[in-house]
Amino acid sequence: MKRFLLSGCVALLMSAAAVLAQTYPDYESITVNDFAGLLPPEAEAEISAELDKLREDTGIEMTVVTLSRKDMFAPDQDLETFAAGLFDQWGIGDKDRNDGILFLVLLADRETRIELGKGYAGEWQFEANWIMEREILPQFKKENYVTGIRYGVETLIEKIARPFHAGAEPPKRKGGVSAWWLLLIFVPILLVGAVRNLKARLAKCPQCGARGVKTEDTTVEAATRTSEGRGEHVTDCPKCGYHGVESYTISRISSSRRSSSGSSFGGGSSGGGGASGKW
Repeated sequence: MKRFLLSGCVALLMSAAAVLAQTYPDYESITVNDFAGLLPPEAEAEISAELDKLREDTGIEMTVVTLSRKDMFAPDQDLETFAAGLFDQWGIGDKDRNDGILFLVLLADRETRIELGKGYAGEWQFEANWIMEREILPQFKKENYVTGIRYGVETLIEKIARPFHAGAEPPKRKGGVSAWWLLLIFVPILLVGAVRNLKARLAKCPQCGARGVKTEDTTVEAATRTSEGRGEHVTDCPKCGYHGVESYTISRISSSRRSSSGSSFGGGSSGGGGASGKW
């Protein structure tokens, strides 16, 4: 009897721990997850179709998420940390290209975030901020949430996703950027990079066992909709001179026409960059 009760207590504790560990919601679609109920069915279907078309044409996964408030899931996290964590938990974007985009709206918190995959260079953060300030926030301040989400999705596709896929450079915006904006944009990116750099420095050389090896990933052949690409992971040890090259496959750009419902994300990662706004 005691053993049975003990087993029951352990099971309850494990279940409670699993609930507490649920920091982020589970996604129901790879295009639109309107948990806050902001979008009428027609608008949600149209936005989802736009994002399906983007994925079909370019392989880029972009998703819209609306929540009432983030403290339902992660009360101790700020907006940027929550968005990056949600992005990574879901794995938005291709795992090799890291080209995903998250458009997050927190209705009760009156906050919103554009989170970009780590494949986007720092200059794209300026474009994300321009979209936030010019297209999204003016509508949200008027409580025109459907219009703001529509404008945000359309402009993100037009100004970031498709140009990035085509290999275009980010546009140069007129009127300089203040030092404070530079700090807000680049400090999170630098912190993420520093953590990853530290992990790389702690990695051991496979030949002599010394730490501090240098690693680099390079694209040898870009992926297309009809063929996979190829990349190389290069490892160099400054102590013993070890030089290793490992080839890896870059996933072919998806051309699937099936609905986003029931599909899964490609395993991409956030780079910590993007744009935030409050209204």
